[in-house]
Amino acid sequence: MKKALIIVENKNNTTRKFGEEIAAFLLNRGLTAELIPINSFEPKKLEGADYLLLSGGRNGILFSRTDSEWVNFVKRLPTLNGIKTALFATYKIFPGGMFRRMKKYLREKTDNLSFTLKSSDGTLSVSDKLDLNDFIR
Repeated sequence: MKKALIIVENKNNTTRKFGEEIAAFLLNRGLTAELIPINSFEPKKLEGADYLLLSGGRNGILFSRTDSEWVNFVKRLPTLNGIKTALFATYKIFPGGMFRRMKKYLREKTDNLSFTLKSSDGTLSVSDKLDLNDFIR
């Protein structure tokens, strides 16, 4: 059975809800999916993982941005060789350059960054579900 880890920052209820929706969708598709708060993550959890979905940043009024907790988390991550990785984030009005900044920090950790998901209300759209289906193939 394929294993997915969904890492989420706990600072934002909308982002946590989005992570929960992603985990539920992947469980429904037959994967083992574990939602882990960023401050509870241990690198040994990556053993046997096929997929990593990583939230990041913090909502601003106009722009979402990465914060120091997330940046420090990524710096401590081991290289993600063989683990298909995606990013997700929530935003209030405009996501800004959130994913560009997240990718900058992750570029030394993985060359298998597949796609990004974003939501303003923490729900998975039909398009998100289609993208997740493609991601787990």
